[in-house]
This record gives sequence, structure tokens and C-alpha cells, in this order.
Amino acid sequence: MSGIFSFVRFFRRTEWVLAIAVLLMIIFEVWLDLEVPGYMAAITDVITAGGTAEEVLEKAIPMVLCAIGSLAVGLVISVTVGWISSSVAKTIREAEFDHIQKFSFSEIDRISSYSLITRSTNDVKQIQDFIGIAMQSFLRAPIISIWAIIRISQSDMTWTAATMVAVVAMIILVFTVMRLTAPLYRKVQKLNDGINAITMEMLTGQRVIRAYNADELERQKFKEANDALADNNIHAMRIMGTNVPLNSLIRNVLTMAIYWLGAFIIIGTSSEDGRLELFSEMIVFSTYAIMALNGFRTLVQVFNVFPRAQTSLDRIFEVLETEPSIRTGTERDGDRSGSVQFRNVSFRYAGSSTDILTNVTFHADPGQTVAIIGATGCGKTSLVNLIPRFYDCLEGEVHVDGVDVREYDLDSLRSKIGFAAQRATILSGSVRDNVNYGMGSEERGDEDVWGALKVACIDDFIRDEGGLDINLSEEGRNISGGQKQRVSIARAVCKDPEIYIFDDCFSAIDFRTDLEVRRRLRERTKDSTVILVTQRIGTARGADKIVVMDDGEIVDQGTHSELLERCSLYREIAESQRTGDEL
Repeated sequence: MSGIFSFVRFFRRTEWVLAIAVLLMIIFEVWLDLEVPGYMAAITDVITAGGTAEEVLEKAIPMVLCAIGSLAVGLVISVTVGWISSSVAKTIREAEFDHIQKFSFSEIDRISSYSLITRSTNDVKQIQDFIGIAMQSFLRAPIISIWAIIRISQSDMTWTAATMVAVVAMIILVFTVMRLTAPLYRKVQKLNDGINAITMEMLTGQRVIRAYNADELERQKFKEANDALADNNIHAMRIMGTNVPLNSLIRNVLTMAIYWLGAFIIIGTSSEDGRLELFSEMIVFSTYAIMALNGFRTLVQVFNVFPRAQTSLDRIFEVLETEPSIRTGTERDGDRSGSVQFRNVSFRYAGSSTDILTNVTFHADPGQTVAIIGATGCGKTSLVNLIPRFYDCLEGEVHVDGVDVREYDLDSLRSKIGFAAQRATILSGSVRDNVNYGMGSEERGDEDVWGALKVACIDDFIRDEGGLDINLSEEGRNISGGQKQRVSIARAVCKDPEIYIFDDCFSAIDFRTDLEVRRRLRERTKDSTVILVTQRIGTARGADKIVVMDDGEIVDQGTHSELLERCSLYREIAESQRTGDEL
């Protein structure tokens, strides 16, 4: 749990210099404001003494100049504070983004992607708003309040006592309201996460929702989450709403008390000059007293956003203080052979009580294609995710180029691997940017891109549509599922790595195109190591080695013909997919 002012760790030298300048400007602004009551008293004295208009104007001009000067300084303070809060928010977002990039899938799964989005946007906005209010109100309030109280402390003690009672009442009000609203604002952020999750699912799942006429169901789920958020906010605002009227009541009662007590004091004074002096003093005192209370009132603005800002800051620091479970090593090369070896590997996801993989052992040598086949949920994807260290194994070792992957520098390890995921990821942008992607892209040209597209059998389509500059929408919504998978395959091929991992990325490609893509891949990757995850016997049968998995374990491995003879599970899969002379 971090303190609310822990955000200062994100202040750079420029922000610190400007913050000090803001403090000095606030002191000057307060001094100008506190000079005004003195001129008001002087004008009152001139009027009660029967002075001329010229004498009144002589006192009024400096008072007006003080007011204008206070306004000008206040504007400069607002602009400066706005720049500081925006700059700090930018720094926080950058820090979060950079740190999240270091997360393994374990950390992302635990916090959830929806929550990470909220923490990088809405929570940062809460901190930005808090800085903007706090740097003006929190700095100005104690300065003007204490300074005003010092100026009136030499006046009648009855008035001073009444002012101190009002100040104590104001402080009690502020802290009571803050204590009641803090739990509600902590709940707001979790409810925002829920809204984001439902909205994201609704947007990404439109086809399924409409195909099953589930619009009303999704609308009801959103309504329930939205109502919960609204009810929570309304409850908090009802409590916060008592601040303003009660605050005004305290100030009005203090004003009445000062004048009521002043009336008795003035009546008890025998001389006319003494009464006039007390009357003038009462006006000045009441002005200073209201200034002191207004200073505390401005603190209400801080405490209005304090609970939500505290919760947001805690959530941000939870992200920043989460240590990535996968740490980078120092090894950069290995023997550069492109070999992959699993040695007695076991793995389970965080929070799971059972292993996803158990005692997995196999190897893939350079120039060899190894297919991994098995039923859905048997651990194929979990297996290949261990090679680029998206996760780390629980037991055993995974070796790349003869070195345990945990000893590698992560950038060096992943530079050796071309990865085409089970779910093809298409980024919004041109075909060129999608295929020539990642580290080393500046060293590759359009010829490399076209070559990769040709291997993936999608070059003709891209050329017909307008070339490498055609735009692909977010998640590739303007191309088919098979085309998305082929763009993903082309991305891996364009990288020209030592090791290729194709994670069931042929599932949406028709059999004829699948056959041609694999033929071209064999030519392109003949000197590389290829690990191919698939559920199709037709895709796996041409591999040099086929690894058969069931319930997280390897049940057998060998060539297509060998497995047909001795592995009953492989034979069952083959027979279930048999068409014509498939066997």
C-alpha cells in the first residue's frame, strides 16, 4: 500500500523546478489576497472619518491592483500545474507500459488484461486530476489559513476562539466524509474493470452474439454492471454532497458569530472613536476568518478526489511492484545450431492444482520438422510456449542451442525464434508493417516481405488487392481467417530465424493450400528447426518426427508409419480423419 504522495517519484527535474516555482507563486498570491482586507479597513476608516472621494480612490487603487495581480498569478499557477500533472501522467503511463512489457503471461493472467488497460488509462487520469487539484488547493490552503489566523490572532480573543471552533468543525467534517467515501471509491475501480471486460467481450464477440440472438443477454449483463457502478457512485456522491452545504453552514454561522459578538463588544465601548475602530477591526477580522475557513474549504476539493486517487495509485503501484516471474539471463548465442530439447519438463499454470505437462522429454534437431499432435487440451500449446519463455517450466529444463532457456538474454532467445500463434494476431496497419515486424525489421526490405508472402501462398492476393501498402484493420477483420493465418506464417518466415514454431496455425487453411504452404515451407526451412503443432494427420504426416500427446504426457513419438503400427491413440486420430487413402 503506497502513500498518496508516492506519485512524486515520477517527478523529473523539470517538474520539481516548476513545483517549487508554483509554491513561490502561491505564497505571493496569498500575500496579495491578504493585503486586500487591510485596504478595505483603510477605506472604511476614510469613509467613517468623512474623507473625500480622492482619499477613498487613493486606498482603492492598490486594493484593485492586488486583486488583479492575484488573478494573473493564479492563471499562471493553473497553467503550470496543468503542465506538471499532464507530464507526470505521461511518465506514469510510460513506466506502466514498459513494465508490463516485461510481464510473462502468468502476470497478465493474474491481473487480467482488462484491469491492466484500466490501470494504464482511468487510474492514471485519477492521479493526473489529483495532482492538478492537490498542487493548488493542498499547497494554498494551509498557507492562507495559517497566515490569516496569525494576522487575526492579535484581535479580540472571543472572535479568535469562535474562528478556531469553526476550523475544528471544518476539519472534522472533511475527515468524516473522507472516511465514509474511501471504501466506495476503492470499489469503483473494480467495477470499472468489470465494465471494461464486458464491453471488450461484446465488441470482440459481435459475430457470436448476433448469430445466437444473444443481444438481450449481453445488454442485461452490461446493465447489471453499469447499474452497480452507478449506484456505487451515487452513494459516494450523496455523502460528498453534504460537504458543500455543511461547509457553507459553518462559514455562515462563523460570520454571524463574529458580528453578534462584535455587536456586544462595540456596545460595551464608551468612546465613539473606539466603536468606529472596533467596527473597522470587525470587518477585517471577519474577512480574514472567512479566508481561513475558505482555505480549509479548498481542502475539501482535495479530499473529494483523495479516496479514488489513493485507490488508483495503489493499483498502479501493484503493477509496477509486481516482479516479472521470468527474469532475463546473460547468454546470447549458444552453439547457434537451432536445436530444441525438452528434459523431463513439467508445468502448471498459476493457481492450478494439477500439472498441464508431466515429464515431457523430446528433442528437435536442425533441419528437422517435429509435429506435435493430440486432442484438444492435451498441452500442445503450453508445451511450445515454454520455448520462447512465455512461461517457465515448473520442473525439468528446456534447451535451445544447448543452453537452458532460463540462462538466455530474452531478446537474444526470442530473436532465434519465428512464432506463428494458434490465434493469428493482425495489427492495424499495412501488410508490410505486419509481415516485416519486430527486432531487425529495419534490415529487411520489400523483397524479403514478398518472399515470405510467397511461401505463405498469399502473395497473389496481396498483389491483387493493391500491394504491401494495403491496410489491414484491427485484428484483421477485413480478411478471412485463413488469410490471417497465412499473414502470421509469413511474419515468422520473414524473420528467417533458426527455429520455427507453428502453433496450429494451419487450422483455417483449406487442405489444398495447406499442402502447398507446407511444401514451400519445407524448401524455405530445410536448414532450420521446425516445431509444428497440429490436430490434422495430413499436416503432421510429412514431419520427420511426430510427438503424440495425451493429458499432458508424451505417449509415443516416431514417424507416421511407425506410429500407425504401434500407437493406438495416433491410429484412432488417423482413422477419425481418414478420407480416401489418408492412411
